[in-house]
Amino acid sequence: MFWKKKQAEEKPAKAKAEPPKPKVKQLSPKEIMINQIEQLGSGQNLTYRLAEHLWEGFGAFAMVELNPQYPGKGRKYIVSSDKMADGKPAGQKTRLWDSSKPKDVASWILEKNGVLFS
Repeated sequence: MFWKKKQAEEKPAKAKAEPPKPKVKQLSPKEIMINQIEQLGSGQNLTYRLAEHLWEGFGAFAMVELNPQYPGKGRKYIVSSDKMADGKPAGQKTRLWDSSKPKDVASWILEKNGVLFS
């Protein structure tokens, strides 16, 4: 008959579900570069090899270092360029610009297809 309910079938007890695992956020290349720049110490620099089509204008390498006069004078980070000699920086740095924001520095280097040079 229509008005009678069928007996509900007993469902097997589910095993306790494991709590969802926290997702590990993958850092973007820009975030990785920002972290590297923020961790610079005095006297240290990061050297990035730029794309070949920029070698004539800027140079083959871009270097990021802390401004030794900061916070008294100037901005925190200095970006310089250098030519190539035997596959390495030639040692004749030319100051390009400076910034207090590591995000701006990382963006500029990534626009130039910069890769960390070891």
